[in-house]
Amino acid sequence: MFLDMLQKRNPALIKAAAALHQSGSIPPNTYVIDLDSFERNVRALAKSAVINRVKLFYMTKQIGRSGFVGKTIQRNGIEKAVAVDIDEAFNLSESGCRIGNLGHLVQPGKHQWGIVLKQLRPEVVTLFSLERGRQLSEAAVKLGLKQDVILRVISKHDFIYPGQYGGILIDELEPVIRELQRMPGINVIGVTCFPVMQLNEAKTDFEFTSNLQTLLKSREILDNQGIEAIHLNAPSSTSCHTMPLLRKYGITHGEPGHALTGTTPLHAYSENLIEKPCIAYLSEISHMDEDQAYTIAGGFYARSNMTKALFGNRLDQETAVHPSSSENIDYYGSLKRNPKMNVGDAVLYAFRTQIFVTRSHVAFLKNVDSKTPEVLHFQRRGV
Repeated sequence: MFLDMLQKRNPALIKAAAALHQSGSIPPNTYVIDLDSFERNVRALAKSAVINRVKLFYMTKQIGRSGFVGKTIQRNGIEKAVAVDIDEAFNLSESGCRIGNLGHLVQPGKHQWGIVLKQLRPEVVTLFSLERGRQLSEAAVKLGLKQDVILRVISKHDFIYPGQYGGILIDELEPVIRELQRMPGINVIGVTCFPVMQLNEAKTDFEFTSNLQTLLKSREILDNQGIEAIHLNAPSSTSCHTMPLLRKYGITHGEPGHALTGTTPLHAYSENLIEKPCIAYLSEISHMDEDQAYTIAGGFYARSNMTKALFGNRLDQETAVHPSSSENIDYYGSLKRNPKMNVGDAVLYAFRTQIFVTRSHVAFLKNVDSKTPEVLHFQRRGV
């Protein structure tokens, strides 16, 4: 999906990956990240956020959700994380990273609220239901705390990804708010929906989904209940390109994930975006038969939309990818065999990543555009 753009905008990463693979510095089944470009992307996002008066929480699940990358992001200007689940929050918090939003996609369990409040101390908690609000309030009262919360609101007509359904139906929002306001341990300060943006059919720009209208209507409902919505969160494809669009509708918060590595969907089609593509997946040819070459895997993602890969000691040759089945474990990837292929050749893919659901390593590289690229940090088996 991103291979053409990576070749155009960051060929140094390809060259560095090939050299480090051939020297034995990086094993197969490793995501490689150009750390210098990554840090520049973070700084650009932080600058755009200031200009557009949008506050950002960074998402790390796509890139390994490690303390190393969290602290790198914070050092470059985005201060707090959004955690996809409580385990990601623990990984980041234990390394000294600050949690901005918890519950965004996965709600903590009913017995976990105490440790959320005592140890993780998120700026806000996203709630999907009255029941979770009640659990959180009870835990907060026991600790003598009051936790700011935002509500995930949905409409029956909203676009929601499979496996991510959940939230308070907008038709039921008013009575739910009244009930939540009676709970002494929580303070409702805003609302969120997801996803609020998607790539248009022409693949030339982003467009708002109908979820935006749900978000804006939810803000009106909060206002009518006497609640000032100071936190209007609109995650999905948050980038330097989309932040002015968010601000136009009064959005206060965004959550960049793929923009950190220059891999939002639009980055596959536009060379003019500020964030530079800086991530790829490195493997090698394990064995071959008459038609196919099989690559050491563990890092593929069902929605990667791969069509081709680079191979060879210098990663300077191209071949077609046979899509992997989501029904089976990805022990091996499959390429169309080429007469120039050899067992042990490096292979490079570039696609939309979700490292936290893989069995892959992550290598953060420095000085990829020099003669001496190096592995600055190696995260074994992305968590």
